[in-house]
Amino acid sequence: MDRERRRYFRIDDEVLLALSPIETGELEARLENFWANEHEFSIRNNYNYQIEQHIADRHKIQARMPELARYLSVLEKQIDLITDKLIADDDENLMTRMHSKLSAQGISFVSDQNPQNDEMVELKLKLLPSGLRLVIIARVVLVEQEPAQGPGVNRISLDFEHLHEADREILVKHIHGKQMEVFSSAQES
Repeated sequence: MDRERRRYFRIDDEVLLALSPIETGELEARLENFWANEHEFSIRNNYNYQIEQHIADRHKIQARMPELARYLSVLEKQIDLITDKLIADDDENLMTRMHSKLSAQGISFVSDQNPQNDEMVELKLKLLPSGLRLVIIARVVLVEQEPAQGPGVNRISLDFEHLHEADREILVKHIHGKQMEVFSSAQES
């Protein structure tokens, strides 16, 4: 398991997140719903992922038929506006901004929550500054006290067990972008 987690590059990142436990008796139903009914965030992310898969096609259209390319670009922007309006930010009020260590396979952060090791949780995650949101079913792999932070404060580590493909691609792209920022900053120093 440790080898598996070390395959993924970790970044220090600031995110918004909300964590809610999943009762053992409801796990199967929650997973079925998770895979059968993509969360509205995942629908938006899947749309963006599919658009990115056809970038080469868009370049070919641009070269051959610039008018059609402009029209398709307008349609994409309109769909983006519609999906922005459909996805309410109600959950954001329940999310907490915090520093984390983030990878494509998991996240670690400090919180006053106290989940149990091996517990399944639903993680709502908003990546900054893009504002892209993910819903992930994760397993608690470590809860340890953070004495430097005071009593009742824990470092919580989660492994992402259930994540839609488009959401994982967004997460990987986000992490890669942060890596490039760090690399660029180091080159400038």
